[in-house]
Amino acid sequence: MKLLKILCVIDNLNTGGAQRQISNLAIGLNRRGHDVSVFCYAPGALLAEPLELEQIPVYFRPKKSRFSLDVVRELRRLIDSLRIDVTVSFLNTPNFYAVLASRLSERRPAVVVSERFCDMPGYPPPIERAVRQSYRLSDQVVVNSFHQRLNFLRRYPWMKDRVITIYNGYDLQVFRPAPNEPGHKDIHILVVASVSKYKNGLCLIRALNILNKEYGLQPSVSWAGLRVIHKKRLDYLKAMEREIDLSGLLERWRWLDQRTDIASLLHQHDVLVHPSYGEGLPNVVCEAMACGRPVILSDTLDHPRLITNGVNGYLFDWRDPDDLARVIKEFSMLSEGDRHRMGEMGRAYAELNLSLDRYVGDFERVLSRVVS
Repeated sequence: MKLLKILCVIDNLNTGGAQRQISNLAIGLNRRGHDVSVFCYAPGALLAEPLELEQIPVYFRPKKSRFSLDVVRELRRLIDSLRIDVTVSFLNTPNFYAVLASRLSERRPAVVVSERFCDMPGYPPPIERAVRQSYRLSDQVVVNSFHQRLNFLRRYPWMKDRVITIYNGYDLQVFRPAPNEPGHKDIHILVVASVSKYKNGLCLIRALNILNKEYGLQPSVSWAGLRVIHKKRLDYLKAMEREIDLSGLLERWRWLDQRTDIASLLHQHDVLVHPSYGEGLPNVVCEAMACGRPVILSDTLDHPRLITNGVNGYLFDWRDPDDLARVIKEFSMLSEGDRHRMGEMGRAYAELNLSLDRYVGDFERVLSRVVS
């Protein structure tokens, strides 16, 4: 297979799912001998160190406004100076910049764009729909869920021969089971998510209240992730904090903010709870399975493809706190051995479907094909 000069384009290098996945991809392609560079334009460098350790150049060009043509100009210059064969970008705005810069460059490299979310009712807004029309100038559109691929085919029939699904990939030596179960007396729940209505934190808070009132169960919760980005999220955070206070959960709820030690956190907790109803393929669910940690997951999107109820975790109705309370109670009644076996089944799924080697290989074949 021909070795390529590849430029990965992303907004920032913080700890979001798309940022982690494009970093994984850059590292994996670099280890296969390709000449890989990374371009970003917004503040945030928590993921820069792993790239630097792999000697992958990171080019940071801060943008001046939301849709800044300065970014396009700088990106075009970089494509030409590095003699890039193909750009691969994640997220809508980076996709738009990568398409435009690549088509304006002298090199005219192949372009692969990737979205990492899912379309909810009323989404996308007009400006995002306009960005998606720029994908007509790309060579391949990648999504990380089958659910979103179907959304695209319904909304954009012209993508029929252009859009494919590639599931995320993980270093299964980093995300691996701990030698022993945590062995807590009370359930320790981990949530890894930014705070927004789509992450559905209020459902979890109400489920915990039900567990306490009806069953006398008092699990503790650690929530890792960015809490405030803009006003709508701040409003949702305040609503969560009010209900945490009113439900008497303050002593059993920890805000951890952004973290990079996800594997360690998973090892320290009994179960991952992921109530979200709006995303592509959830990174932390896949990481939890790789770590042999059972998962309680909303029954929507691609989630039933990941979790088989009662085998490697539980599914629940994301609209129903009573249903979430029910499955947490059911999990709490499992023996330590049963929890361990549930985690083993999740690990087996990850080894078969979520390895970094499979993920990088899938992208490598796409990049080689569009270049040739």
